[in-house]
Amino acid sequence: MSELSPMAAADDGLQLSPPSAAARRGRRRVLALERPTRGMGVPIAISLLPALVLFSIFFLVPLGVVIVTSLSDWGPIGLSFTWLANFSDLFSDPAFITALKNTAFFCAAGVFIQVPVGVALGIILSQRIRGWKVLRTIYFLPNIVSIAALALVYLSVYNPRYGLLNQILGALGFAADHDWLFDLNTALPAVAATWVFTAGVVMILTMAEIAAIPEEIYDAAAVDGASGWTQARHVTLPLLRNVIGVCTILVLLATIGYFDGVYIMTSGGPANHTLTLALYSFQEYSSGHWGYANAIGVVLIGLGLIAIVAIRRLFRVGERDF
Repeated sequence: MSELSPMAAADDGLQLSPPSAAARRGRRRVLALERPTRGMGVPIAISLLPALVLFSIFFLVPLGVVIVTSLSDWGPIGLSFTWLANFSDLFSDPAFITALKNTAFFCAAGVFIQVPVGVALGIILSQRIRGWKVLRTIYFLPNIVSIAALALVYLSVYNPRYGLLNQILGALGFAADHDWLFDLNTALPAVAATWVFTAGVVMILTMAEIAAIPEEIYDAAAVDGASGWTQARHVTLPLLRNVIGVCTILVLLATIGYFDGVYIMTSGGPANHTLTLALYSFQEYSSGHWGYANAIGVVLIGLGLIAIVAIRRLFRVGERDF
């Protein structure tokens, strides 16, 4: 039934009682809350000013410098604008193409190995299996160690003469003198293996998301006869869409800019077979080709932005399912 105005109600012979004082006060209170607070613009702007200054100094200004200098031939002897020449040279540079392929390999390894491993561990440990707290700590320990420290550890593991990996292979009857980091066929997977299974952050985020799922959903699934595996497959996993998308973004951004581990272990060798975009940018900067190095940096920034937008749309990050 539509709401009648006082005049229409009078024409229909209906008697409407005036609103009570309490109702009027409540209406005024709601209207006051809906109105923007007056006189708060200046205090809000002042409170945001330090953050805006820091953001500009440490992000906007460096970003602008990188973009502007990527359009130039910049080096120790001076700067001259060449506009898009650096970018056209990039895609005819064999080292850049190799670095781009290697970076894509690391990204694929992170997305298709690190993220699934972390999600699987999070689902399993969320079942509160026996010793789950100890296992959670063990799985997370590699994430509190820096990539540089892990790289140094794996340098000794991969050593062709006394490395642990060759010793294990020798004990099993296989060849025990393989140089894992300087063989063209094994260098790239060997470098990726140093971090691709360190999925502790993905595991923790998955467990936190599972803890936020209402128990009523699982109770309803149990009433319908769903077993633990069925609940994990048809209830838990679909509801992890948001956190899987976030973890995929984090892993992609980390691997797109992967530098320290490969620099310590191989410095991009052998024959650029482990060269990444971040490492190639560093090498060009060290050689005095600063504008060219910043052009590679702009490509890295562009790839990161594309990855964020694509993953957010693919996983609909930010939309809730319950």
